[in-house]
Amino acid sequence: MKRLLPLLALSACLSACAPRPQPVQVWEGSGRVLLQEQLYRLTFTVNDQTHALRGQLQNRNNGVNYLVDGTFLPVQGGAEITAKASAGDSAKLNASLLGFGVSNITPKSDALLTGRVTGNTFDATLTVNGLRYSVAFTRVQ
Repeated sequence: MKRLLPLLALSACLSACAPRPQPVQVWEGSGRVLLQEQLYRLTFTVNDQTHALRGQLQNRNNGVNYLVDGTFLPVQGGAEITAKASAGDSAKLNASLLGFGVSNITPKSDALLTGRVTGNTFDATLTVNGLRYSVAFTRVQ
């Protein structure tokens, strides 16, 4: 029995330190971006210890996906999100004309997604090429 107690204590300590699966959050929203109404789906997980947010932002109008990486900081009454939406490993443009050219240029622009979560709403600002657009999200899951 004396040998069993230290093993139980060690087991309890290790299980408490083991990473827990993060729940997936799914948000859907829309906003007028580049003069067109765009529909978005934001899917991400948050690391409870580091507040790191990772996931995907999908433009539902054209099916383009962006990798989302940022922070989900709890504040009184909700949370603040700041995340970069990047093209990730998308297709790259390589072209040349008369010996001059471009290489490894992505046709998609990166964006910055910021805003405040209150309950089941996320009032966000999407900044693309220096222009700011309001996007309203609602929690789906």
